[in-house]
Amino acid sequence: MKSILLVLAGALLISSCSKENSDSPAVVDLGYNYFPTDSGMIRYYSADSTYWDANNNGQQGNVAFEIKEVTSGTFYDAQNRLTTRIERYRKDQNGNWIIWKVLADNRTSTTAERSIDNVRYIKLIFPTKAGASWNGNSFNTNDAQEYQITDENISDVILGNTYDKTLVVLQNDYLDAIHQEYATEKYADGVGMIYQRNKNINTLPTTSGFIITGGYDYTETLISYTKTP
Repeated sequence: MKSILLVLAGALLISSCSKENSDSPAVVDLGYNYFPTDSGMIRYYSADSTYWDANNNGQQGNVAFEIKEVTSGTFYDAQNRLTTRIERYRKDQNGNWIIWKVLADNRTSTTAERSIDNVRYIKLIFPTKAGASWNGNSFNTNDAQEYQITDENISDVILGNTYDKTLVVLQNDYLDAIHQEYATEKYADGVGMIYQRNKNINTLPTTSGFIITGGYDYTETLISYTKTP
């Protein structure tokens, strides 16, 4: 009888453990890896800027250059938040990297924020989900601008590099007879931003279409990245 009781007790223990394991909450991916803040991350971008000079009859020009973006450490901001320092370098004509801008990233439990020229934008919200939208200018004095995640967890190929898990944010899409605005960014899991485009041009309607009288069309495309401990 004693041995039977021991067998029953063992069976109940195994059943209890099995039920406990099955009831354990699954790990939920909130999308934080789309906006990594790891120190030692270096990203290399090709940048291309086409511009039309409004003061010179819409004369078109183009500037192409390379950018190195370095996650260089952390500091505490004015709100006493741990903040990631981002250094951006441009390569000059002699092939030297020259400091260009210093940015600041904050990743909270609900937002991914980047400060550019002391203007803070909400780049992403967490959890990331296709269809989610928010005001990217909530933390600055610019007019409200709706950002929306249009695609998530899709593969993409950028300059021959395959990214298995990417996310697309549409930041602006406006068109009328005399003005065009378009802005979007793409992020890859564990990498960060892999592509951005920002277009803002003024146009003049004609009988055969329109001519561009001023503005710019700027893109950045990730070439490669490295991670160091």
